[in-house]
Amino acid sequence: MKKQQQESPTMDPVVQNERIRALSALGVFERSYNRVPGYPHDLWRSWGYTEADHEAGLWLLLIHPQDVARVARAYSSVLSGHSKQFTEEYRLYTPSNGWRWVMGAGRVIARDASGRPLRFLGTETDVTDRKRAEGELTRAKADAEMAAREAETLRQAGAIVASTLKFDEIVQVVLDQAMDVVPYDTATVQLLHDDYLEIVGGNGWANIGEVVGVRFPIPGDNPNSEVIQQRTTTRIGNVSERYPVFSATSSGTIHSWIGAPLVVRGDVVGLLTFDKRQRDFFTDAHLRLATAFADHVAVAIANSQRFEQTRTMAMTDSLTGLASRHALLEQADRLVKLARRYKHPLSILIMDLDHFKRFNDEHGHELGDRVLQLVAQAVKTALRNADVLCRYGGEELVALLPETEIDVAQGISERIRLAIKELRVPVSGHSPSRSVSVTVSIGVADLDLEQEYDIDYGLRRADKALYRSKAEGRDRCTVERRTE
Repeated sequence: MKKQQQESPTMDPVVQNERIRALSALGVFERSYNRVPGYPHDLWRSWGYTEADHEAGLWLLLIHPQDVARVARAYSSVLSGHSKQFTEEYRLYTPSNGWRWVMGAGRVIARDASGRPLRFLGTETDVTDRKRAEGELTRAKADAEMAAREAETLRQAGAIVASTLKFDEIVQVVLDQAMDVVPYDTATVQLLHDDYLEIVGGNGWANIGEVVGVRFPIPGDNPNSEVIQQRTTTRIGNVSERYPVFSATSSGTIHSWIGAPLVVRGDVVGLLTFDKRQRDFFTDAHLRLATAFADHVAVAIANSQRFEQTRTMAMTDSLTGLASRHALLEQADRLVKLARRYKHPLSILIMDLDHFKRFNDEHGHELGDRVLQLVAQAVKTALRNADVLCRYGGEELVALLPETEIDVAQGISERIRLAIKELRVPVSGHSPSRSVSVTVSIGVADLDLEQEYDIDYGLRRADKALYRSKAEGRDRCTVERRTE
């Protein structure tokens, strides 16, 4: 026992050196704030630094500028005694490998009587590979989240764009939804004709009337031509330099520009454009989204055009070019509402060609068709632009006369009757040449705007008047007045 008490507490130098080497290999270092030297860890040496660098206090000077304030604050807190443990991740510059991520930890293990630090024991571990993997994982997650957001944005925008088949509505919906996809200061929808693009809708201008209808020659000195000719979405960071005349608009000078072609079944039908006054605003993500959104827009426009073609066919009588019965009823609903709102009269004419079956029986359907065409043209000429004329069925025509009193309508019907009576329709295949004449019976009525909410009431009275014209000898106009 006495022998143990007499042994020196000083560690054998060889053992001490082995201890330091072992700790250094494990990433342990000791930093000195008194005259007794500390020691670096092996990682420090592998980075290309020396023990002298360690003693010189080079450590804080090597930390990345974005990390140094945070690390210095945490380290000072430990040295001052406000914190017991230092634990931070930071980037440290190394001569051989550039910036390396390091996990540093440690604490003060000795202080003097006044509390000043004498020795700091710590560890540093190179975690660059882990940080890189974390960064890649974070980026992959961010990319996946962005892709999901983009897909959902496009899905919602596409669903809204596809929610209507009316072309005018589609154009406005496209421009409204585009803002959620690609932010812009101004944007346009343009349709391609034979040798030019025409703006059919736009957002962002102080006076949209100055923009709608503007045409760009294709090919021409404009970025629109680039897109149409290359058939690919195009981004220009400073369009004002490349196309100075094009870039000046009523909303200011355009710098950043994206043009996305509208392609339907392999054919370019138009262009969707996005403009920003800021230079180099649009990114690769904007380019990608604009391309995807343009695909939705192209499909919506194609569907709208097919719908309009079908609707035009349904709303137009192919033989006479007049409105169809369906079109008349649709227009009637609008005219009745306007008449009731503004308390304006609304009159109705029903016209039926006399003995029309005889034309077909004696001269064939070709002559009957020609009679209908000439009669339709004669009636149309006798009416005003605001009047609605349709082929109601067979040889029967109906006209709606807005803002027209029944007595005025009677005068118009008489003018129509005389115009038809004066017609002479040539009969083909006859020599010498021969023609036939035609007469019409007309019924006239008006709508009681106080009590009647649809055109059916007036049509029934006009039809009743028509039958009276037929019964009383044809080739005449008859008025059916409302019973007060």
